[in-house]
Amino acid sequence: MTQSPRMSKKPKCLVTAHLTKEALGRLSTRVDVICEDWRTTGQIYFGDELSEKLNKEGAEFLIVEADQVTGENIRQTNLKFIGACRGNPYAVDVATATEKGIPVVNAPGRNSQAVAELTVGLMIALLRKVVVSQRVLSKGITYDTSFDFQRMYNSLEGREISGKTVGIVGLGDIGVRVAKILLSFGVQIIVYDPYVPDDRIASVPARRVTLEELMRKSDIVSIHVKLTEETSHIIGEKEIGLMKSSAVLVNTASPGTLNDSALLKALSEGKIAGAALDTQENEPVDSSNPFLKLDNAVVVPHIGGNTVETVERQSEMIVDDLFRFLDGEKPVHLMNPELYSPSKLVP
Repeated sequence: MTQSPRMSKKPKCLVTAHLTKEALGRLSTRVDVICEDWRTTGQIYFGDELSEKLNKEGAEFLIVEADQVTGENIRQTNLKFIGACRGNPYAVDVATATEKGIPVVNAPGRNSQAVAELTVGLMIALLRKVVVSQRVLSKGITYDTSFDFQRMYNSLEGREISGKTVGIVGLGDIGVRVAKILLSFGVQIIVYDPYVPDDRIASVPARRVTLEELMRKSDIVSIHVKLTEETSHIIGEKEIGLMKSSAVLVNTASPGTLNDSALLKALSEGKIAGAALDTQENEPVDSSNPFLKLDNAVVVPHIGGNTVETVERQSEMIVDDLFRFLDGEKPVHLMNPELYSPSKLVP
């Protein structure tokens, strides 16, 4: 791959991702920005729509977040650079981009802190019955007798995180952040992750266990794995059946890593104490979601990474790497680094 030459005329960049105003301003100093923020327009490109848009605008650079960038899109257009505002840009055909000599950059860890904080927040909301308390009050409760308040108060008795055993399924960046936040509560951390080295477990510090032992011993189970063939329904009926009746489960991982049907059955039958869900197999979640009917469930609509800071991080990472590309340098967050191997570079 030849290094990108400086151009007298600004190249065009189609931006369908959600970037900060500051990042768009920086970007416009080097390229002509065509901004179609999907969170403003509601437009997500699939199939030939994206190719048609890129060719119509004459865009050579593309920054996406939710769009599908297929091999056909890449072959049908004149793209020179693709930026994906995701840690795992599953909707971008990196293999075809590599064949065409197009760098693909991503934004690893952009939402890790956001998801970690929400995970702990969901644990607190679940154990302290925050959502149930609001439901009780919103029903228009009154205290007609001296015992009415006492009955309500007794029904909302919660539990503390302190002193509990927390099982982390998947000790990636988010899993580590969750564990370290929870250590300040005075918990014991156990981990199931067959792929991380012992020194990563020790750095938490935590103890490595089998998945079966984690499900049996944990007071709180928190899922933090990416969806693969191996992790599909990694927590299913069998695993949920191993949990203590007093235990709760929190899922902020990829949809499909948890068998929602098995969890719904266990919650409905009181087999476990509760669950908090940011992600589900059938998304987007709406008001018909069956978990919303349960007082032992807390449900939010996949908002784990939805913070101002996440947008700031992804904006800076992607724009910085595009500038590196324009300057003939190797991008930092490159998904196909082989393009910059010595044999690929032309002096």
